[in-house]
Amino acid sequence: MLNLYGITISLSIFLCILITQKLVVKYKKNEEIFWGLSFWTILCGILGARIYHVLDYFDYYRYHQLDIFKIWNGGMGIWGGIFGGTLGAITYLKIKGEKIFPWLDIISVVTPLGQSVGRWGNFFNKEIFGLPTTLPWGIYIEPEKRPVEFLNYSKFHPLFVYESILNFILFLFLLILYKKTNEKTPSGTFLCIYLISYSTIRFFLEFLRTNPWKIEIASLFLNVSQCISILVIIISIIFIFRNNFLRKKQ
Repeated sequence: MLNLYGITISLSIFLCILITQKLVVKYKKNEEIFWGLSFWTILCGILGARIYHVLDYFDYYRYHQLDIFKIWNGGMGIWGGIFGGTLGAITYLKIKGEKIFPWLDIISVVTPLGQSVGRWGNFFNKEIFGLPTTLPWGIYIEPEKRPVEFLNYSKFHPLFVYESILNFILFLFLLILYKKTNEKTPSGTFLCIYLISYSTIRFFLEFLRTNPWKIEIASLFLNVSQCISILVIIISIIFIFRNNFLRKKQ
């Protein structure tokens, strides 16, 4: 039986590589660096995504350690993928003596496309659905896949569809903006625009999640993904202002 989740993730990676490679050629970047960068970014991104997911569902994986390696069954945390992929990319570029942010900008332009396509893997695995809904586009979830508190409901918000559509729009926006302004835009700006945009998308969609990862701090239960989103937005805004200030000063 074909593993549709794995096929979808593979397709998303293939499309990202294909389009990024076209941008690399168009803007006369080093293709040898690109292929090495792709390998390490993807590898570290997958590892980071899986680690994030395992930490999210640690109560399960602490008793099912072998399942940690069964990534074909689903379970990839996007934030972990972003952090892992970024760390892998930065490390590789530093070793090669390349400027980091011009490359991260190109990666950031195409990443939302990969996320948009990859989210459909959640459809095949019946995961990343939201709260119950009576809206006509609600998706049917089998009883065994429903959270215990929602067993009496059959239709749920297709969160993965919402995120897929929004990520695709973000990809088109970044691609058009990059083609028009990249030569006069400070390096790192497209990375920050991507991070701010995706963080905003993720922050609001988390309100529809049925089982968000929460941690307790000072008797408060905080949504981990929303906390990360806020932190990433703040850091990205500071970086943009600092980058533009330094550029004007020079």
